[in-house]
Amino acid sequence: MIALALRLAVAGGREALVRLAAVAAAVAIGTGLLLTTVAGVHATNAQLGRYAAMYPQETPGGAADPLLWSTRFDYFHGAQIQRVDVAATGPSAPTPVGVPRVPGPGEWYASPALRKLLATTPADQLGDRYPGRDLGAVGPAGLTSPESLLILVGGTPEQVGALDRVRKVTRVAGNEAPLPETAIDLILGVVVGGLLFPVLIFIGTATRLGAARREQRFASMRLVGATPRQISVVAAVEAALAATVGAAVGFALFLAFRGQLAEIPFTGMPYFPGDLALGVPDVLVVALGVPAGAAVAARVALRRVRISPLGVTRRVTPRPPRAYRLIPLVLGLAGLGLGLLYRPVTGDGQTALFLSALLLVMTGLVTGGPWLTMVGARAMAARAGRPATLIAARRLADTPRPPASGRSAA
Repeated sequence: MIALALRLAVAGGREALVRLAAVAAAVAIGTGLLLTTVAGVHATNAQLGRYAAMYPQETPGGAADPLLWSTRFDYFHGAQIQRVDVAATGPSAPTPVGVPRVPGPGEWYASPALRKLLATTPADQLGDRYPGRDLGAVGPAGLTSPESLLILVGGTPEQVGALDRVRKVTRVAGNEAPLPETAIDLILGVVVGGLLFPVLIFIGTATRLGAARREQRFASMRLVGATPRQISVVAAVEAALAATVGAAVGFALFLAFRGQLAEIPFTGMPYFPGDLALGVPDVLVVALGVPAGAAVAARVALRRVRISPLGVTRRVTPRPPRAYRLIPLVLGLAGLGLGLLYRPVTGDGQTALFLSALLLVMTGLVTGGPWLTMVGARAMAARAGRPATLIAARRLADTPRPPASGRSAA
């Protein structure tokens, strides 16, 4: 049955190809946005970690000789330059992140962006501020962003010890302060709900394209012995095929534009392209979850076209939608309001509350959409000043659901 469904998916004429292309495009866009958001959370986490490494905490009682550390700021034409003065108090002092060794007195390392600025600016305007020997560039591991203006200046313990806010550091690596795991769960949960749900709705809508002709095809299949379950398999395979192609395109788009995405300053400064990385669990969840969700969405969207062989010719006007369809929307809005007034103490509680409320709101917009459409159409008909407007409003009020959701008498 799956082989037959694959043949029908690609051999159904222009209409079938357009439907597959629409579903694949929706999945590609949704997958690309989902991957970008997940990678953006990881990139922000990595960026914050490197930023925290520039402000290492004192760790009393360490076995290593302390490294005197003082961070201050300089400015040039409105741009902020971060200056870190360091001095090793012994041979076992830790090495700053991003450089091979601790600079000695009269030596310094600079970030690539600052080195470029120094090379293109007259020395009497900027370079004279940092006399001494240039040891090279600070590596990406020691920089918050590719555009960071950072200089790591070495000095004697007496020189650095006389500066303000001096810290005695016995460990530089491992001082990062990434995003808490609960915060990541909350962000990813809301993002997945906010992006994946509309994509699945679009898949369901695209699946219903050409529903009348598909009903005739399904009815013909029923006449030759196909069961409703087999019809569902055909619809699910079609959607899963398009979703698989769309997911692959989404991955390709993400990888192709990752460099450009890294240049967007979401946090006020761009990322390194390598920061927009995806873990194996992220790839597996998206690669397997999106096609599976598409198959489920297609099955749900076509639950009413799996009718008897003669049902396609026996149509009745569907009952008007009821107001109870708004219950999920009301519950979701109430949950969001509760979250503003009473925020759970734990991160897991916040994730559960906001994600469930968000999903309820989206579900309510879908289920309550026909009722809202009917009410709006009736209001428009009551105030219509032209015959065309009145006719359009009355027709919309009579059939507020998508055409494929009409009921049959069978």
